[in-house]
Amino acid sequence: MTTLDVAAVRLDRGAGCSIMAQPGAAQASAVVLGGRYRLGARLGDGSEAYVNEALDLRTGKHVAVKIFRATDPSTTEAARDSPFRREVDIHSRLRHQNIVAVLGSGTTADEDSQRSRNYLVMDLMDGKDLRSILHEHPASPEQTVAWMSGIAKALTHLHRRGIVHNDIKPGNILVDFRADPDGPGIARLTDFGIAIDGRHEAPKSSSGTPHYLSPEEVCGGTSTPASDIYSLGLVALECLTGTKAFPGPPLESMVARTLGEPRIPGTVRRRWSMVLHAMTDPDPAGRPSASQTVGMLRRLSW
Repeated sequence: MTTLDVAAVRLDRGAGCSIMAQPGAAQASAVVLGGRYRLGARLGDGSEAYVNEALDLRTGKHVAVKIFRATDPSTTEAARDSPFRREVDIHSRLRHQNIVAVLGSGTTADEDSQRSRNYLVMDLMDGKDLRSILHEHPASPEQTVAWMSGIAKALTHLHRRGIVHNDIKPGNILVDFRADPDGPGIARLTDFGIAIDGRHEAPKSSSGTPHYLSPEEVCGGTSTPASDIYSLGLVALECLTGTKAFPGPPLESMVARTLGEPRIPGTVRRRWSMVLHAMTDPDPAGRPSASQTVGMLRRLSW
């Protein structure tokens, strides 16, 4: 069965979910997770989790706590492939400037239902996710080079370790402005809930977000490092134009992916166009590696 045959395609799992600090946000409750993290204001909501700001009572540092809505599945095999377990097994061991750092994890009781809830503790950053930025205006070529180079460096780090992120999209890219006050900001990759490595295969339902899937994923193929590069190419094009490369309803967008390459408007500089064509080559073997992508993007700033 191909992705196109699945009636209920995967929607934007991270919709409204953020780990970015909200100016002036007030404390929301006195709940303390694990005897350590005092929950504050809600930062965002997604279909699989919600995120609160929190105060780490041990260090005095403000952090972001991602609390997963679903409890662990009943079977050991299903629990191992849950989004929370993937985050713990894959995301928590990654240390890279362009990947959001995981600081800890745990399980807490849900006061309303008495069920346990899993949570992940991450760095709290001062900035916005790329989806919010692009809703306001397209990025400049200089910003696009900086942000996409950062994410390509993160993908180089992942791919060398046998990890495929499997859900590259603007909502999973956070731009930390405080870390680069005199520049465009530092782009960091987050949300490893459907990531793939040697222990975790692709989820059985579908992978990624419809508007950013590679052609091979749309047709039911395996997600590979080349799939991440294709998705990043679509994100880069969206940065420059302010619109999705394949707009419309999910199924319509995915069908368009199988019929041709994304249209790159004439307003995009020729050097950029060459890079984008390479990243979104319909043939995975024709796409650059993550490290090659870093080099290609770096040359655009010369």
